[in-house]
Amino acid sequence: MKIYITLIIFLLTLTIIAQNKKDLGPYYSAKDEKEILKVMDNQVQAWNNGNMEGYMEGYWNSDSLRFVAKIGIQYGWNLTLDMYKKNYNNKEGMGKLSLKAEALEFINKNVVFMIGRWQVEGKKNAGGHYTQIWRKIKGKWLITVDHTS
Repeated sequence: MKIYITLIIFLLTLTIIAQNKKDLGPYYSAKDEKEILKVMDNQVQAWNNGNMEGYMEGYWNSDSLRFVAKIGIQYGWNLTLDMYKKNYNNKEGMGKLSLKAEALEFINKNVVFMIGRWQVEGKKNAGGHYTQIWRKIKGKWLITVDHTS
């Protein structure tokens, strides 16, 4: 009897794991997921070290970058950097950032849709959710669209 219960639990676990990977989209790649999460980790480290330009390395350095926030749509890497610098003007003001990817969907081998949570603790406590489109451009995963609320 114990063998049957163990076998059932094992099969259910495999089914759940398979379903979770399937939810990531038909183009899911563990290697690409790891690369995206590494970019996010680098962004968090840069932010927490007061390095805004380092944080922005996770974004597509293009005038076509789109950032959507409460104030509206903003186009361009430089304008996005300026917006961040205006709102978080020094290391103390930047506080401590944390990012958590809640869901990833691989749309194709070069495009990923992400939903996540962000939190800044410090002088200005703030947090919320974001949706992003990541694209693999010249071999690097970069955020090309960011909607943060």
